[in-house]
Amino acid sequence: GADVRVGSCKYLLNQQTLDRRLLKLTLQVTQNCNFRCKYCVYSENSNKGQRAHSTKNMSWETAKKAVDFLWKHSIDTDYVNIGFYGGEPLLCMEIIQQVIAYSEKLFLGKELSFNITTNGTLLNEKYIQYFKKHNVSLMISLDGNKEINDSNRVLQDGTGTYDIVMKKIAMVRQVEPDYAKKMQISMVIDPQKDFDCFNSIYIQEKDFDHLFVAATVVDKEYDNDKIDMSETYIWKSKYHRFLGVLSYLKRIDKDYVSPIVYLSVMADIKRCHDMDLYHRLLEIDAPGGPCIPGQLRLFCNVDKKLFPCERVSETSSISCIGSLDEGFNMENVKKFLNVGQVAGEECKYCWSFRYCILCGKKADDGHGKMDPQIKLKHCPESRSSAEIIFKLKLLFKEVPNYYGKQCFEVQEE
Repeated sequence: GADVRVGSCKYLLNQQTLDRRLLKLTLQVTQNCNFRCKYCVYSENSNKGQRAHSTKNMSWETAKKAVDFLWKHSIDTDYVNIGFYGGEPLLCMEIIQQVIAYSEKLFLGKELSFNITTNGTLLNEKYIQYFKKHNVSLMISLDGNKEINDSNRVLQDGTGTYDIVMKKIAMVRQVEPDYAKKMQISMVIDPQKDFDCFNSIYIQEKDFDHLFVAATVVDKEYDNDKIDMSETYIWKSKYHRFLGVLSYLKRIDKDYVSPIVYLSVMADIKRCHDMDLYHRLLEIDAPGGPCIPGQLRLFCNVDKKLFPCERVSETSSISCIGSLDEGFNMENVKKFLNVGQVAGEECKYCWSFRYCILCGKKADDGHGKMDPQIKLKHCPESRSSAEIIFKLKLLFKEVPNYYGKQCFEVQEE
């Protein structure tokens, strides 16, 4: 029965965090893209609560102002990160280089890193060498094998993109082998497909050995459309989750586990162990889902508007938490953070209150309002997530009692 709101002291701490402890800034250097992915959140034919494709680019004036904003709001941090996002950011390589050169001078004395998410088609040897020299982490988007990737990730004329992206990945390894070891893959999964279609790329393609994989499911939030999962996708992904737990317990080698699933399993296991850090609910408390909007990955678009991250709607006024010209809009920050109040009593007495994973995006109707019905629609997802970590907690309590001899013998070897 905790009071589902953020107390004044906690809110003040959040304001101080945004004023002095920003960690990351993501710059939307362009809204233009040479792809027309069929599931793209910026598609003109879907996601009506999100912006559509455009040819807008970020000016140097805006980019410089954004970097200055990060500098002024990261006084108490020892390190900062600046990311480049689109559209396709390599369409604006000149702005990227200007930002990097300026930031390296401005943040002298802090640990500074950069990252870029790209479809990879515009990479060349010069860019790769530049990224290595300036500590730019490279993430390339690819959705699986040729059949799966080319069914969604296409050029503007509808041509598949798998072959050219694979050539670019091979080029990174040829030009800068050490740098290529840190390359990452961003994969968008359509769960209506067979899970093996995505996982097979790591079996068949040697270029993907040991690469970090950031996998997300197709985003249909602003379509108000349900994500359907095929039966084979569900049971195969669950099987690999089981293998992931066995790997953690040292019963099988990690190589047997899908790289797509492994990181998710490890994250759940961490949440399971973190349960020991939690105490009883406070008199004034808030659900566990929301981060401090903007503190972890502040997003600045081409129009100088600020958002909690790049995943929220750029057209919804409730998602906009300020601008470069006016600073943070703390009222919107508070609304986005305090998403637990949207559904009132439903949240207040929910058994998974402490373990909620829902942020403000899960209540945003895409048109500037927090809708309780939209938020409640996502509750089964959040409760399912909580059940997973409860089951892991019980499992790890039982293993030493029933299987301790076998597990501890393996761990000691």
